[in-house]
Amino acid sequence: MPTFLVRDYISPTGYCELTITTKESDILIRKLFVPWAATCDCLKVIYARHGEHRGFNSGYGLRRYDTFVSQQRQRFCTSELGFIALNGMFTQPSVNIVSSGVKKYLLRYERISTDCFKRKVFQDIAHYFYTNGGMGYGRISLENKNNIGIDGVWNGILNALDNGSLEQQLAIHDAVGRKLLITSTLEKKRYDFWGGEVREEWFNDKEKRGRKESNSQKNKEINPTVLPGILAVDIPRIGSITQSRNRGVDMFTRDLSRKHDPNADSYYDEADCHNLVFGAGISGTAGTLLQTAYAFGGFSDGELLKQYTLAIIAYLIGGGMHSYHEVMAIAKRVGIFYTQPGSFDWLPLSFKRSPVFYNWREKYYDIVVLGATHWRFNSGSLPSHLNQALKN
Repeated sequence: MPTFLVRDYISPTGYCELTITTKESDILIRKLFVPWAATCDCLKVIYARHGEHRGFNSGYGLRRYDTFVSQQRQRFCTSELGFIALNGMFTQPSVNIVSSGVKKYLLRYERISTDCFKRKVFQDIAHYFYTNGGMGYGRISLENKNNIGIDGVWNGILNALDNGSLEQQLAIHDAVGRKLLITSTLEKKRYDFWGGEVREEWFNDKEKRGRKESNSQKNKEINPTVLPGILAVDIPRIGSITQSRNRGVDMFTRDLSRKHDPNADSYYDEADCHNLVFGAGISGTAGTLLQTAYAFGGFSDGELLKQYTLAIIAYLIGGGMHSYHEVMAIAKRVGIFYTQPGSFDWLPLSFKRSPVFYNWREKYYDIVVLGATHWRFNSGSLPSHLNQALKN
């Protein structure tokens, strides 16, 4: 039974516990309570009844549930979701289907073209997986590809498609989709069909995309980390992932003087209106992975598409490359039911039917259930058409 912390005028802490025993009580919480305050570390939220949420007494050692707290809670919530999903338990059926399709494609063209296709794999994508010391996420080895050889790289990629970690398999899916699809094949036609839906011109324009290199990236001060998700490195850990890597959220920061573009303006205005987190800019990789999923997996089954989207969240958010909305703004373009920015209604049944989901939902009730538009103490942002900091 979930327990909530609720504002209390008598308690010396400023709040008391309220245990929800029925579904009706859960509905009551949604209708009558709003996030009001948080502990200083943002790990616990105190709710208040409508009408009691307006004033705030800082004497309890709490902090207002404001813009910063809202975004920090989103970071905790989505980072933990990505970390949970990295084990593959809730996404394995969909990932296996795509991996099987990719492997069959590679073997088919290896038979047709003998060693020519193996050499193409070696030349075009081997460096993503045998990185010569590079810290790319989803790599197979830090070894130089030339020391592994053409056959070694080939066998390593095929083995990873069968037995590799989730991040290795999705990295291979992405690389094969972007680099190895042969013109006029069915897979290439399927891949290109979705290209216009999931990628727009402004994604590739540095002036319009809305991100720039962080000072740490410019000064080459970023260190590889096993910290999962998009939390700052000085935040208490929610766990550790298996592969140390450079995170996208450390390499980029928001460009507040980007160049105007109608579609970019619309994207950022929506994110700002709902007080959503900036990670590293809208995700191109989410789009290419979904293109690959349709090219090799088909996914006429909505549950499988949802599972694969959760796998992308594991890879990109658990891996620290993007924020939740940066991924989901792309996923909704291919049929994911992401109607309200920041919402989680679309999650696959494989996850929603598990005890892990209910524990996560209770822990982040303010984000998962009540949503990411947070109440009285938000500072707000200027819409793009009024923002004089943007360039024409």
